[in-house]
Amino acid sequence: MPDNKDKTFWVTVLKLALGALAVIVFFGVGLYYTAKYNTYAPPDVPPAPDWGISKDSPIPSKR
Repeated sequence: MPDNKDKTFWVTVLKLALGALAVIVFFGVGLYYTAKYNTYAPPDVPPAPDWGISKDSPIPSKR
């Protein structure tokens, strides 16, 4: 009977190892595909120069 338990233990270890390998390969292929074939390109048009607070003076004007 101990021989059967030992056999099922190694089958379980093999299944876990193959499952982990499959997950690693799946994510690796996904990352490779997105790195190589990324079709997203940000727009080439720069934002308007008066947009945002980058041009605002930290000193309030006295109007």
